[in-house]
Amino acid sequence: MKEQYEDFSKKRLMNNIEKKFNTTIIGSLAAFEDAFGFLWGHGLPYSELNDEQKEYRKLWKKTRISLLDAGHSNLRACQSEASQYSVRWNRYVTKFSINQDNQGE
Repeated sequence: MKEQYEDFSKKRLMNNIEKKFNTTIIGSLAAFEDAFGFLWGHGLPYSELNDEQKEYRKLWKKTRISLLDAGHSNLRACQSEASQYSVRWNRYVTKFSINQDNQGE
């Protein structure tokens, strides 16, 4: 039973790590697109871009792929490192105590 709980805990941790890495990576890319996307016509079809925007879009795609690859590589390294540990989730437990009034109520 203890081993199953540790396996469950480790899988839960790995899933949470992956979600947080992915949120960070995608959120960072979105921030760049919001701030600088006008340079490569972010949201426009390729056919509507001018020559300068096409060049920036090529550069952005290359950079974006590089960032995603690095992020995924670091995620896998982090998961690999975490797999070397024993993990036990110390989930929150709330205990309520009921105090009864002994005055006949």
